[in-house]
Amino acid sequence: MAVVVLWGWQARPRQVRSPSPVPLPSPASRTGPALGFASAAVIALVVHPVAGIALGLLVWVAPHRRRARQRRRHRVAVTEEMPEVVDLLRLAISSGLNVHLAVVAVGERLQGPVGRGLAGAARKANTGMRLADALEPLPDTVGEPVRPLTRVLIDGDRYGIDLEPALEQVATDSRLLRRRHAEEQARQLPLRLLLPLVIFILPAFILLTLAPVIAEILIAIRQ
Repeated sequence: MAVVVLWGWQARPRQVRSPSPVPLPSPASRTGPALGFASAAVIALVVHPVAGIALGLLVWVAPHRRRARQRRRHRVAVTEEMPEVVDLLRLAISSGLNVHLAVVAVGERLQGPVGRGLAGAARKANTGMRLADALEPLPDTVGEPVRPLTRVLIDGDRYGIDLEPALEQVATDSRLLRRRHAEEQARQLPLRLLLPLVIFILPAFILLTLAPVIAEILIAIRQ
């Protein structure tokens, strides 16, 4: 029972640093661990302690897996969006816009995590903050892949350097990063297909190959 209580306490919602701004947890997400802990305690007392411990372990593991899955999806979204963001920034700057107006234009037209981060920085700059200061927290709030882009934009805003060569290099690096991620996903595909293969296809294959042999053996034994 003490183990179940400990697991239920560890499964409580915690304040964690997220790589991107996330909405406040809903009432369902706050009451989920509590209901799971209560269910684990009831099962441990009424049904069996092992079943209660198993449920408590599940309640403890599920929130961590959910947060890890959300962080992974966010990182993938940032990696996928980066080349498009850099290309649009290059287009805006080559059209004659300064860094501030280019960030505003790109942030208004993209709905991904990087676009939302640029839009937030542009809103801060419109309220009086310097754009370079508004862009500095983006690697911490949006994700590490945007650090080269923010460094280039900050240098362009503070020192007025030519952004075209730097943005071209950032675009090349971001496409290379996206390609590496796609190759990594392709390498993981056989492992992801292994479980369905073992669960669904392999038993059917064994049944189709062994069932006739077993049937013939049984018929021979009866005769």
